Amino acid sequence: MLNHRQTKIQFESLATLQAIQKQAYQMLMQGLTTTGFSMRECGILIYLEQHGQATASELADAFIVKRTLIFRNTWRLIQDNLIQSQVNQTDRRIVRLTLTTNGQETVQRSVRQVQANLKTFNQSHDLEKLTKQVETLSQQLAKIN
Repeated sequence: MLNHRQTKIQFESLATLQAIQKQAYQMLMQGLTTTGFSMRECGILIYLEQHGQATASELADAFIVKRTLIFRNTWRLIQDNLIQSQVNQTDRRIVRLTLTTNGQETVQRSVRQVQANLKTFNQSHDLEKLTKQVETLSQQLAKIN
């Protein structure tokens, strides 16, 4: 059974982890600002680049969301000619999503832009804050063990 001190350290660790998650999310959102994509849209494009193709169900499983959210995001990407859908000829219920040539070029451009945005971000005070939070979490976890 955990004593009061260990429980307190666990709650502090959880709070630190949440702060790290928030900081990492803010960094990523800053990186995405100039791309015009939401986090999920960018994730879908990168997933398709890495895996070649996927169904809406596979994307929903990968992003741990409902298929309706994936359909909403992929619809915009299809309208922007970044991805295309291909119906399986033997089983018309299966629709595969793939990047278009324009989509492939856009992913490469967006990744370069995000990296450039994050390099600018790396020189800020926020990265130092994130590093300190990770160090604090590491120390807290060491106390638990």
